[in-house]
Amino acid sequence: MPIFNRMGIVMYYQANKAYIAKVLCVNKNRPSLHCDGKCYLAKKLKAAEEKEQKQTTEKLEKMPEIQLFCSSNYFIFNDFSFVDFLQCLPKFNFLANPLAGMLNGIFRPPQS
Repeated sequence: MPIFNRMGIVMYYQANKAYIAKVLCVNKNRPSLHCDGKCYLAKKLKAAEEKEQKQTTEKLEKMPEIQLFCSSNYFIFNDFSFVDFLQCLPKFNFLANPLAGMLNGIFRPPQS
């Protein structure tokens, strides 16, 4: 939404450039600067940016904190029930290369 806010400010400036340069411009008494209301535009864009930053910091302050990692101090491994649990798990035997037997039947060196 901040992009639309800035775009809205610029569109308002472009649509009302003559009015802003004549009435709202800070430098309207110094036409040699050729400000044409750019000071007003810059002030509004800066105010919008500060408002956006303030809203962002408020949202971050209100955001709940989520702890993703735990320190190892929370876990106590003095109890050996965890080790007993690991030993009760089923043991799996894996072949070093499970496709070796199947591939040997298909791919053979050329015979002379």
